[in-house]
Amino acid sequence: MSVIFLVSLLKVVGSVYGVRHILNTLPEIGRGPRLNVDITKGALTEGFLTFAIVILSLGLSRKISNSFYMKTWISSVSKLALHILGSDLTGGCMNPASVMGWAFANGEHITKEHLIVYWLAPVEATLAAVWVFGLLVRPKKDETSTAKKNEAPPLKSQKSD
Repeated sequence: MSVIFLVSLLKVVGSVYGVRHILNTLPEIGRGPRLNVDITKGALTEGFLTFAIVILSLGLSRKISNSFYMKTWISSVSKLALHILGSDLTGGCMNPASVMGWAFANGEHITKEHLIVYWLAPVEATLAAVWVFGLLVRPKKDETSTAKKNEAPPLKSQKSD
């Protein structure tokens, strides 16, 4: 559990420093994601987009396991389409670590809107997507364990009198 926390913390720190370098190099560019709707609609939007991405990623890893380029292409096009759908409402980031850099640079990292829309909603949507995917899709059975179950049990040798 501590490794997951450490990795998440390092992603946030990397995002903050990345945004600072971008703003120092090109100060005239963007302000990061902006919430253009109320908190409820923003949280639902980010949650739905994150849910869709997680379900898509889990489905691709399960159904298309041997074609790296096909998985990458489908995943990239789908994520781009979902980002475009959400960009007018919330910025369509769906990743708390990347949003944290922009929010920290703008001094908005502890506002209620930021915490609910960009942290709580994506985390809950990810957990819900993993749970729903587990309910809808049966786990793969290993071929070796299936083969062992299908083998006939050894016959008992007859007692010699």
